[in-house]
Amino acid sequence: MNRKIRGLISLGLLIFWGLSALSGFILYFSPEGQRSGRAILLFGLAKHGWSEFHTLVSFVALGITILHIIVDWKILIALIKHLIKGDAPKIKYVEGKNL
Repeated sequence: MNRKIRGLISLGLLIFWGLSALSGFILYFSPEGQRSGRAILLFGLAKHGWSEFHTLVSFVALGITILHIIVDWKILIALIKHLIKGDAPKIKYVEGKNL
């Protein structure tokens, strides 16, 4: 797979899971009660708006995560096999540098 595509997927994971964590943090510390959903919390969004944003961003992040697993499936399987066998990875040394 192209390195640019993997890089974009990784960047998407970082951005969308980060936004999900940020909105979850805002929702966790938002006021509770009957009228708390109407108060503007941050960036012009009330609690209900932050809840919708959190849900949307989390689903997008989940989709990118699934895409990430599909793209890197062979690497994931190779890593699991390596961990099950328990053998040390083979590292070549050339002039004191790891390859």
